[in-house]
Amino acid sequence: FQGSKEKIKEHEKAAVGAHMLLLLQHVKQLKASLCGAAKAAGGTVLPSELNENENKLHVFENIVAVLNKEVESSNLEIMAFRRQSELDQNMIRSLELKIADLHRCLTQKDAGLSSLHKSLVSSEQASYDGVFLWKITEVGRKLQDSVTGRAVGLYSPAFYTARYGYKVRLRVYLNGDGTGKGTHMSLFFVVMKGDYDALLPWPFKHKVTFMLLDQNNREHIIDAFRPDLTSASFQRPVNDMNVASGCPMFLPLSKLQSPKYAYVKEDTLFVKCIIETNQ
Repeated sequence: FQGSKEKIKEHEKAAVGAHMLLLLQHVKQLKASLCGAAKAAGGTVLPSELNENENKLHVFENIVAVLNKEVESSNLEIMAFRRQSELDQNMIRSLELKIADLHRCLTQKDAGLSSLHKSLVSSEQASYDGVFLWKITEVGRKLQDSVTGRAVGLYSPAFYTARYGYKVRLRVYLNGDGTGKGTHMSLFFVVMKGDYDALLPWPFKHKVTFMLLDQNNREHIIDAFRPDLTSASFQRPVNDMNVASGCPMFLPLSKLQSPKYAYVKEDTLFVKCIIETNQ
């Protein structure tokens, strides 16, 4: 083998087994030659030659012994390395499991924070006097989503007729629903299941007034209705929400989008709901 000192050292480490085989073959040849020499001791082989061969044999046997020890040492190092590698792999797997657990915990906490944030926003937006003003932004995109069916209706945050009163919300279909689909903006009122329903009189019977505000304060759109006391929409809720009820033809879309009016301004509209709670 030829090469730099570093390459030779690498070769010596990597080819210990091959070197041993070469030495063993050479030792066997020496033994064979010694045996042949012993048999022919009465011939031409001199004692000095026998001694020299025996010395060579001892030298090679010593070399082989040293190499055997090196191989054993290398094997022990390899076994130790494998054991350490297994320990490292186990450690890595353990750390991966811990990381996965931490990731799950973080995901749960993020979900909890998101839920808390939504509750906080809803709480900030909620009113407790039966009067609610709903600001709807990105009207153009939401109207297009309604036209394509991607998001048909929009729910408002919940609000209340009193601090411990009825829990309600609004639902708007910017592209219309029912008899107003495709031609009108539809606006509905929804009675929700509340924490104090057991203490409230049923059915819900308070007058509801809708207003779409003209942002130039010229011509607000106003519509109102009194609940149909026989309708399931105004009975005590069994599920989270009752069926919505209201005005499917609240405002023609041509008027909503007309530049003559300011119902939509800076891509935003305002809907107001007033519940007469003094009845």
